Amino acid sequence: MPRIFLALNFSVAVTRKIAEEVERLKPAMHEAGYRVAWVPAANLHLTLRFIGSIGEELVEGVTGACGRVAARHQPIEARAVGVGAFPSLTKPNVLWAGVQAPQALSALQREIEAAMVELGFEKEERAFHPHVTVGRVKESGGTAAAELWKSDAAMGSSPLSEIVVYESRTRSAGAEYVARARVPLGNKERG
Repeated sequence: MPRIFLALNFSVAVTRKIAEEVERLKPAMHEAGYRVAWVPAANLHLTLRFIGSIGEELVEGVTGACGRVAARHQPIEARAVGVGAFPSLTKPNVLWAGVQAPQALSALQREIEAAMVELGFEKEERAFHPHVTVGRVKESGGTAAAELWKSDAAMGSSPLSEIVVYESRTRSAGAEYVARARVPLGNKERG
């Protein structure tokens, strides 16, 4: 059964800037004893909704629901700025690059969430915090991450213009994300 999630992607230029900022910060984390599973640049994305393992027959329904929501939303200009961690910099599990976007992004996410619940998926209880996951901490170091994992770098802005229905496939080299469908934001018929 495919493991599915819904995401938005920054432009290649912004994604490259995020990857460059992560590369700049990696050595200090490594030297302090942090073991981190870093996300390859090709896999960097902003998750709208993680769905999980579902039957192949449900992928089309998820894609159709995304299409109905996407038709009501125009592309959203978003900025990648700074870094942080979940649940906190004192106990980091997930390292991320921040995303600043207008309320339109939260509105899109809420509608996607409602559409997925309507399809029968469990409601996501965690609040939506737009971010791009760049690493997962496997082992903490001796120095507080707050001292090492800090940057307020502006990594660029670009329109988030399509919802991508991704399948996550586990490989020995790490996860591979395969786009099962790309759903453009905005109703093309309106011109």
